[in-house]
Amino acid sequence: MKIGILGSGVVGKALATGFMKYGYDTMVGSRQPSKLEEWKTEIDAKLQTGNFSQTAAFGDIIVHAFKLLKM
Repeated sequence: MKIGILGSGVVGKALATGFMKYGYDTMVGSRQPSKLEEWKTEIDAKLQTGNFSQTAAFGDIIVHAFKLLKM
């Protein structure tokens, strides 16, 4: 099963670490995926990163892990 996590803050990173620990294919989506490259190498080379659209298309399950802004 593939997990897509929308959001790369503290919560998104903690969830990604946990899902990877239990063997799930995981992708973290961010507005700026390039900022995750250093963290990605620290956690696991199998972790995938992308923008929100790529991550939503990737996951069988999508986890929303970012704060909604008030309009």
